[in-house]
Amino acid sequence: MPFWESQENLTIIQWVIRSVVIFFWLLLLTKLMGQREIGSLTLFDFIVAITIGSIAAAPLANSRDDLIGPFIGIGVLGALDIIIAFLALKNSKFRRIVQDEPIVLIKNGQILKNTLSKTRYNIDDLMTELRLNNYPNFSDIEFAILESNGRLSIIPKSQARPVTPEDLQIPTQYEGMPTVIIEDGNILEDNLRENNLSKEWLYSKLQEMGIQNENEILTATLDTRGRLYSCKKN
Repeated sequence: MPFWESQENLTIIQWVIRSVVIFFWLLLLTKLMGQREIGSLTLFDFIVAITIGSIAAAPLANSRDDLIGPFIGIGVLGALDIIIAFLALKNSKFRRIVQDEPIVLIKNGQILKNTLSKTRYNIDDLMTELRLNNYPNFSDIEFAILESNGRLSIIPKSQARPVTPEDLQIPTQYEGMPTVIIEDGNILEDNLRENNLSKEWLYSKLQEMGIQNENEILTATLDTRGRLYSCKKN
């Protein structure tokens, strides 16, 4: 008897198809909703994400449930999130309705008790966040701001911040972002072309490092000063 004619195997195939369809539908919706949904969850984003997850789980828990209903529900929630995000982008007053405003918890080295009570933020949580940011003394903080995504932004006083080259009046050179040239043994030719470099140049640099083949390289990066750094797989 063929594999697909068995009732048990047919059930397995059905579950696999359901999971694949739901997965790609959620993937498409997440791409449309943008990276903001993952990078910085506001309260509204959190509600949408939890609801979509619950709806998506239902047809995966019961094979008798129709997929059309969850598809429509997930699509409506995703569209609603995109529309509200667009309106919030265009209108600051509407943004204040659907998103929480940043709230100052510390100002000029003083903890603001009223705002702590308003945000349900206790002293232990606040001191933990300060220590995690290497500022154990709240008196060293100019501003501590609870952002709309729940993260704490800390602006230290000028006397407590780390010394910078600008403070010492030391000139520095531009560093920029290094470019990945080799990734897991594969040469990224687009990145080479963007830097006006050729494979011949890359091979000569690798030979200078004692590397005969790019397959030996886990990753190789090029900084803005033209220096090549490599890390072998082994």
